[in-house]
Amino acid sequence: MKRTIVQIFFFVWAFPAVAQYTVTSGNSSPLLAENNINGRIEVYLLNGLAGCGITFTSNNSGTHQWYKYNINANEAVAVSCNQTGNQSIITDIADGYGYFVGSPTDPSTRFVWIIDYSKYTPVFYNLSVDDESDDRCNYLKIITDAEAEPLQYYTPLGMKTSLTRIYHLAYTTMKWDEEAEIFIDESVNMPVKTVNEITIEAPLKDTNFTLSGDEFAEHFGMSKIIATNYKAIAVKAQAIHEQQKEYGDNEQKVAGDNLGGSAPVDILFKAYANEPVAAFYVWTINKIDAVTGNPNTIVRYPDKVLSYKFENSGSYIVGLEVIDSKSICVDTTQVFTVDIGETDIQIPNFFSPGSSIGSNDEFRISYKSITSFKCSIFNRWGNLLYQWNDPSKGWDGRVAGKFVPTGVYFYVIEYKGTDGKAKTKSGNINILRSKNE
Repeated sequence: MKRTIVQIFFFVWAFPAVAQYTVTSGNSSPLLAENNINGRIEVYLLNGLAGCGITFTSNNSGTHQWYKYNINANEAVAVSCNQTGNQSIITDIADGYGYFVGSPTDPSTRFVWIIDYSKYTPVFYNLSVDDESDDRCNYLKIITDAEAEPLQYYTPLGMKTSLTRIYHLAYTTMKWDEEAEIFIDESVNMPVKTVNEITIEAPLKDTNFTLSGDEFAEHFGMSKIIATNYKAIAVKAQAIHEQQKEYGDNEQKVAGDNLGGSAPVDILFKAYANEPVAAFYVWTINKIDAVTGNPNTIVRYPDKVLSYKFENSGSYIVGLEVIDSKSICVDTTQVFTVDIGETDIQIPNFFSPGSSIGSNDEFRISYKSITSFKCSIFNRWGNLLYQWNDPSKGWDGRVAGKFVPTGVYFYVIEYKGTDGKAKTKSGNINILRSKNE
């Protein structure tokens, strides 16, 4: 019969030179389940004890005296062995006992604990999902009807200790791929220590839950597996935005990190979720009342994509709702804040076209949040000289390609701001130029 051998190296007080224990098994590889250095004990699991043994080897021919204990090494009883030269072996080993050669009170003595794992393999009867809990849109409870006796051993000083069993719960969910801007499948293989009730984040797609283990059973090829199917209801939303706004050089910025700025501002909102579980999308835009702070709904739009032009000043909350096909779960975590600045126009009273090129050589307003605009320039006799409709543009002081003479000219600005009302500003503008020009 082929034997698999695992060696453990110990230092034993009774034999000052290097000594070693070897655990042998007749049918499968022994498993070193725990190496308790402070407790001076190593715990081995074996799949049945037929043909098993422990060998002690030293580099001298002194007599080996073996002992075994089941709770405290100080109450150990002697065990007979077969010794040849500097090597001895015991074959009548039992589950739930510790074995050693030497004195239990000597700190250099090491111990080997034996567990017949075939007596403690877990048994799974049923696996189910608690899909009636109030929080099932966020978390699920996996309920297992299982039996697994504790794997226990005693340290040389009599302290009861249990080995930790590790099981694995496998299933599939989804996660957001930011680079690809899609939800993709994600396989989960989660280690768990307690199988009777396992709490996990609710999966984002229909899946098959599989519980297997423990890891000791996997080592011996005895792993238990149980599975159940699950129809997902949890939804997970993700949203992105694209603000389509180019500022003019003379356009005032709006302080803050939020979306928005100087009106008008076009913003495109896009929604994503874990389809096909997610089935309904609704965008909502609320304008915050400047006095009460209460939100007032101005838009409710049922689609994945929302394109909206913000033209009125104030603060807005843009929210996304994603709902599952059974209308049980909803995700409202995707929220954006948009701040639109109030209308402002600042008008210079002079400029110097043709003088100091690049410095104050155009008549331009400084503005914020203008939705429509027209500026007209007149001479002192009321003749229209120049007109433009883009507030980011201006007048370079020319008419028909030639600079007008220095002096006073008049402007009329007609515009609408974020309140939607038509307004007019008028005044004079001085054109200055050096005497040499």
